[in-house]
Amino acid sequence: MKNQTPILCLVAAILTVPATGDLISLESNRHGTLYETDGSAVANGLGQHLFAGVTNQNFRRRGLLDFDLSPLAGQSIDILSVTLRLHMSQTGAGPESIGLHRVLSDWGVGTTDAGGGEGGGGPATPGSATWTHAFWDVTPWQTAGGDFDALASASSLVNGVGFYDWTSSGLISDLEGMLAGETQDFGWILLGNETASGTTKRFDSMNISTAEFRPELLVEYAAVPAPGVLALFGLAGIRRRARRG
Repeated sequence: MKNQTPILCLVAAILTVPATGDLISLESNRHGTLYETDGSAVANGLGQHLFAGVTNQNFRRRGLLDFDLSPLAGQSIDILSVTLRLHMSQTGAGPESIGLHRVLSDWGVGTTDAGGGEGGGGPATPGSATWTHAFWDVTPWQTAGGDFDALASASSLVNGVGFYDWTSSGLISDLEGMLAGETQDFGWILLGNETASGTTKRFDSMNISTAEFRPELLVEYAAVPAPGVLALFGLAGIRRRARRG
C-alpha cells in the first residue's frame, strides 16, 4: 500500500483542480472598412469606427477585424467558447442580421484616418485595404469586396446602440484552425444586410477613446493535461488492480 500512496495522492490532487475553463479577453490589433464607391480608392485603417451594411446611396460597407492571438499560442488547450463582442454606436436602420465571415487573404491597414462620422472613409494610402485591394494599390482582392468564406462563422441581430455578441461553434473551429496553423489568421469580415439601402451599422474600433467600447474576442478554454499526467492516471489504475489481484 505504501508504494502506491504517493501516486494516488498526486492523482487526488489533480482531481481537485476545478473543471471550469479560464476566460481571456483578446484585443483587436488591426481593423478597416471596405468602402464600395463610384471608383475612388477609400479606406479607414486608423479610424475609430468600422461599418457593415448598405448606405442610403446604395454603396456597400464591410468591416474588417483581426485579433492578437499570441496569448494563446503554443498552449495545449481545449477551446470551450469564442465570443466576439462589439459596441454598435450609430445607425439609422432597425434590426439587421450581421454575419461574421473568416477572411481568406491577408490585408493591410495603411495610414488613413477618416474624418467626421467616418461613413465615407478617406483617401487610401499605400497598404490600405480598400474595396478593390487587400493592399492598395499593389495587391488586389481575388474578388472585389474582400476574400472571405461564404459561410458565416456566426451571426447576430443588431438593432439600436449598444453591445452585441457573436458566438458559435463556427468561431471555435475558426480559432482552433488559426492556433493550430491549419488556417491562416487573417481575422473576420462583418457583412450586414446588403439587399436594401439604408442598412448600415457603425461599430467602434480599437482606436475609440472609450476603452470599454473597443472590440473584444472572449475565449473560454481549459488546459489539456500533459501526456505524463494522463499516463499517471493509467499507472495508478494498473497498480491498484495489481494490488487487488
